[in-house]
Amino acid sequence: MDYRKKSKEILMERVGVLSEKELDEVLTFVEFLKIREKPWFIDYVNERTSEALQAKEGEERFVTIEELQRELS
Repeated sequence: MDYRKKSKEILMERVGVLSEKELDEVLTFVEFLKIREKPWFIDYVNERTSEALQAKEGEERFVTIEELQRELS
């Protein structure tokens, strides 16, 4: 059996026992893997990083990961 096929089988077995919340996290991570190298996403991350650093210097509130995910959706 080739590596790709075996990996898919293992993945399906492990995903099958996850809770709904865990499945949502897996899907979010898969989407991240698909977009992480796209230029628009890199620009977005760089912009948000700059804003976070400025906020830290000004002692402003940081944006939560949930807020960032909603903004990106």
